Amino acid sequence: MSLKNGSFLIILLISIIVISFFFFTQKSHAPLERKNVPTEDISFDIPVLDPQTFPDRNCRITDYGALSDGKASNTEAIKKAITDCAKNGGGKVIIPAGTWLTGPIVLQSHINLLLEKDAEILFSTNPDEYLPVVLSRFEGMEFYNYSPLIYALDAENIAITGEGVINGNGEAWYPWKTKQGTAVLKLYDFTRTNAPVKQRIFGTPSDALRPSFIQFVRSKNILLEGVTFIHSPMWSIHPLYSENILMRNIKVDSDGPNTDGIVIDSSKNVIIENVYVNSGDDAIVIKSGKDADGLRVGKPSENIVVRNSTIKNGHSGFAIGSEMSGSVRNVLFEDTSIDRTDFGLQIKSMRGRGGVVENIWMRNIQIRRASNQAILVDMQYGTPIDPLSSLLPAFHTLHFQNIECRRTDEAIIIRGLENSPIQNIKFSNITIGAKSEGQREYAENMAFENVVINILPKEQKK
Repeated sequence: MSLKNGSFLIILLISIIVISFFFFTQKSHAPLERKNVPTEDISFDIPVLDPQTFPDRNCRITDYGALSDGKASNTEAIKKAITDCAKNGGGKVIIPAGTWLTGPIVLQSHINLLLEKDAEILFSTNPDEYLPVVLSRFEGMEFYNYSPLIYALDAENIAITGEGVINGNGEAWYPWKTKQGTAVLKLYDFTRTNAPVKQRIFGTPSDALRPSFIQFVRSKNILLEGVTFIHSPMWSIHPLYSENILMRNIKVDSDGPNTDGIVIDSSKNVIIENVYVNSGDDAIVIKSGKDADGLRVGKPSENIVVRNSTIKNGHSGFAIGSEMSGSVRNVLFEDTSIDRTDFGLQIKSMRGRGGVVENIWMRNIQIRRASNQAILVDMQYGTPIDPLSSLLPAFHTLHFQNIECRRTDEAIIIRGLENSPIQNIKFSNITIGAKSEGQREYAENMAFENVVINILPKEQKK
């Protein structure tokens, strides 16, 4: 069905068009007017997180022997500064202007790692410096691996703040992507046989599983503010089993393989605001473990708000999954612009995951270009490890509101599973310029209000 531009504009000014079939198609390229469109009230309490306060104690790394020539290792100097500051009740560990080469940094409770203007932490590319192995998660599976470049375990009241740059030197790690296949299969085997986590020891060049850049494990009351993170070896900022996390006014810029920007993993009470992400994979993504191992751990990601941010590039602008076996609930993604990605907005999973994705709101989003789809809600994403698994994911209560995508190949794809259809999904005030409308499969209780798909003219289909 199509309407001429004049008739469509008259109707748009009078009322909201309710679409009683899957998609409404017309050929106008006028932007969608949103000034007076109300947003729905969300059904969960948005976390209220205040920045932490730290004791008035400054521990400058230069007082512990650090040198800023970019060649001398400052691992021990930074470690001494953190340990000394922590044993006296905490405070700021100050990184002055200059380039400071170091191995892994382990944060302790009540420590604010503060980078002054023109300070750069430059991480070593020698894998041996990231030993001994520590507890971590690789794509949703627990194991022991090389230490993340900045790591905290069972810590509270910790922060990374300031005006400096943290450089992960990720290019040295990227070749491991091509040789990690055997190690990934080894880890899969550990999880399928439910091997004790303490037996899942990696951390060798032959295993070749890259560590995360910044990782907080079983920690709480975390602040990231003002700092720029560049050249991650793999996932960039990766809170795991943590809570009460505030990220604001940070930049994440890495374009290597699997360098997801911000990965919230089985964590809760998170606010991310005014961030800039340029990513080699999903820009901002919510996860909660993979398949049997994720179900064993059973920790959801929940009560998460992402707002007022800018996504430059990435595989997806904002995503949930595909590792979501511990469940994901109560998520608000709003007031954000996405420049150029493969997918604009994604919720993804597959047979074998189990878990539930529920109470999700994505609203007030501008997408300039999404190469594949503007919106993808997909339970058939990728190839299941066990195609016959009876562990099925469930998606329900999903809201997409006030979203505009200027250009994409397919507008909206919705694909559930025959025995687990997607339930209760609502699209309102959506306009997308696309080569085709998309498709739906195994979905129930859908609502479409003022959904407009602008079929692009032939000259734009190149």
